[in-house]
Amino acid sequence: MPSSTLAQAISDERVEFDELENRYRPMLALVKILIGVVPNCDPYLEIWQPGFRTYNLMVPNFLNLPASLMGIGAPKDVVGLAMYTSSRAASCAYCSAHTCSFALRRGSRAEAVTGQSRTEAESATVAVAEGLSTVPHHYTREMGDELRRHFSPGDTEWIVLSVAMMGFLNKFMDAMGVELEPESISDVGELIEPTGWSAGQHLWNNPDPVIDADAGRPPVDSMSTMVPVARHAPSAIWLERGWMQGIPRQATKARSLIATEYGFDEPLLTTLTHGKPRRALTAMLRHNLDPAQSALGIGRKALAGLVFATTAENQHLVDQARALAERYGIAADVIEAAAQFKPGGAPEGTFDSETLATLTMAHAIAPSPAEVDASTIELGTTTLTAAQIVEVAVWVSVSQLLHRLDVFFR
Repeated sequence: MPSSTLAQAISDERVEFDELENRYRPMLALVKILIGVVPNCDPYLEIWQPGFRTYNLMVPNFLNLPASLMGIGAPKDVVGLAMYTSSRAASCAYCSAHTCSFALRRGSRAEAVTGQSRTEAESATVAVAEGLSTVPHHYTREMGDELRRHFSPGDTEWIVLSVAMMGFLNKFMDAMGVELEPESISDVGELIEPTGWSAGQHLWNNPDPVIDADAGRPPVDSMSTMVPVARHAPSAIWLERGWMQGIPRQATKARSLIATEYGFDEPLLTTLTHGKPRRALTAMLRHNLDPAQSALGIGRKALAGLVFATTAENQHLVDQARALAERYGIAADVIEAAAQFKPGGAPEGTFDSETLATLTMAHAIAPSPAEVDASTIELGTTTLTAAQIVEVAVWVSVSQLLHRLDVFFR
């Protein structure tokens, strides 16, 4: 029987959870504290290891963890609401379940999540999250002004960073069709199903999951949350430091490192005011743009980014993708063809087989929701390795993260 999602098609290549536990136990434990489960995305991201690193550099640093759990920075209930809203706007059913659980655990009111009752500050947060999270976006400067009216500049940045982070997660989970855990449905299904949510494609492995009707709402943070966080955080930080080794703390040096070494001059690295997410973003770009770590090839990856940037109508990212492709030896006529790519639209011989499969996948992944169909899955899995498929999805997801930040800060 043909696979219905990319995740199903490459499921035999997943890294076993036992192996993930051996490598990354503290990080898996912390995520389980945050949303109640160890997500099924982990075994897929580890197929191409820089993908797993990208994910685990991003989440704690973009969410200001563990400080935010102790009330430092933007209100954590508002951050959770922003994450949930962005996931619904991007039509990612997988992330919508996880972020609803995250929001409720951080103290978000059920009425705010469902939209029955919101404060002015919550409404401003929802407007920005929705505006940034469609492709193309519909964010306006007035939305940002209203958000800033309710929150300090630093807290506004944390809220926007959470929405940007969901840009990565929304894109990857929806594009890959990662299977949703039954526990996540038990946590939040009763609350959000009446609002139009359903697990959809994310139940390919379990069409009739056993739902715990007595599960109740997820527990709100308490001292019992903080004790295991304190126990696991030092080991998680030690792993993270290894992945961030050599990343400058100074913004201009971080931007210069990525521009000089990898040919990707990203102004956000000097725009962001919070040091943790800036260093994490620098490390994420380094791992994704390092030729020695790429299964796909950076030139081919640049073309995938170009397809997303064109779909998202983001001229800054279009220019970045073109420059990156040129740096890694992609011919000008191939770059132009990629910028106008439509499946079946390029003359035969324009692209080699791996580039054609990459562009076809990127074209299907770029919209929100993604439009990955059976022919995309067939072409991708017969032409690319599982690691290459994950790498395409990760880079388009990083591009969506950058897109959301770029739209807000520009």
